Amino acid sequence: MTAADAKKRLRVFFALAADAATQRSLGVIARAIASRAGGRSVVDANLHLTLAFIGDADGERIEMLRKIVATLPRRPFALELAVIGTFRHSDLAWIAPSNVPRALTELQSALAGALSNAGLPVEARPFHAHVTLARRCTRKIGGAHIEPLTWQVERVALLASIAGANGVAYRELAGLRLA
Repeated sequence: MTAADAKKRLRVFFALAADAATQRSLGVIARAIASRAGGRSVVDANLHLTLAFIGDADGERIEMLRKIVATLPRRPFALELAVIGTFRHSDLAWIAPSNVPRALTELQSALAGALSNAGLPVEARPFHAHVTLARRCTRKIGGAHIEPLTWQVERVALLASIAGANGVAYRELAGLRLA
């Protein structure tokens, strides 16, 4: 991390990072769902599953979060995404697993525990595993099922959300291969 990075604050979160092929497959679904829900699809490169949102963090906190990444369980797993929906009080469309694998639950729980032990706030709402497909949706989609997309999850990342002229892009600050 450069001295300039240490001084500025970044908006950060932990996520399952998809490989390029999975992002492309999710992108096809995102564009179809955005059309159906009257929204804007998330660009392929930004498709991920958030494990924990941290918010604004300075260089010192980012270093602490990088260390947390290294403590997470290293067990790859398959995630079958097959349920499409929208949140009741939101304009987001998502895809989620019909059954959340135990490895994902354990990973998210271990992360929440590590964040709590480090004195960081942890989301009080129950974890809802999903990938956001579209934003600004004008029509709701409720519990639709599609042919399952199998994602071989092999990577967790600490990502920073960087706003630019072409929208938001994510930059990896730390990562962990689960394999």
